[in-house]
Amino acid sequence: MRRRWLNLKKIAETIHGEVQKEIERIVGRYYFARSNGESFDLESFEIAIRSSMHGIGCKILEMFVNSDGGGYSDRTIPCENGHSYEFIEFRDKKLLTVLGSVTVKRAYYYDRDCRNGYCPKDRTLDIEGTSYSSGVRRMMSKVGAYRPFGLGHEDLYELADIRVSAKEVERISQMVGDQAEAFHAAEATASLPDNMIPISPVPKLYVCIDGTGVPVVKKETAGRKGKGEDGQAKTREAKLGCV
Repeated sequence: MRRRWLNLKKIAETIHGEVQKEIERIVGRYYFARSNGESFDLESFEIAIRSSMHGIGCKILEMFVNSDGGGYSDRTIPCENGHSYEFIEFRDKKLLTVLGSVTVKRAYYYDRDCRNGYCPKDRTLDIEGTSYSSGVRRMMSKVGAYRPFGLGHEDLYELADIRVSAKEVERISQMVGDQAEAFHAAEATASLPDNMIPISPVPKLYVCIDGTGVPVVKKETAGRKGKGEDGQAKTREAKLGCV
């Protein structure tokens, strides 16, 4: 218990030191700009402060993630097939989170009978087979669902300072979509009567939403502004869906 308390105290002291350094850096930048007669650039400072806080949060998150000693539990852990996984070594993994990139220390175990190895910590943190945290994956799938993949990755950088490629947005969106589909399929199967035959699933479906102007009679546009020279609207918008 005492050892854990000392570890938590050390983490708190480190965090306090990092926060103090960032505050001094930001205040110093502000003082330098004002002392040189520069006007206050709101956008520049709000983006800089966001980036700075992300940097601090990233260090805090990395310390929290690695405070468990890499997820090491014992020299061996049981295998579901009746064998044993043996501890081999600690392996680092770069993980992109909502706050930035962190390094995760993980204990790696290997089953010589099954010829299979894995890191239990990956399963605990929900990062098996991926280098993106669950928070980043949620963001990527969100922009991938509402925007073309080529624009979605630009939105992530502009809005959350997260740098990923358009291809990664597509891949993660597809993965999350498959997981959601599997979940809903299981829910639907559980609620179906035994004598009902479900239809064949669609392997992949892309949906696009847009709007277009539809000509209407004059009374339908009364009081509405239009784009024409006379300023009078001649159409009403109709929503379109493309599958």
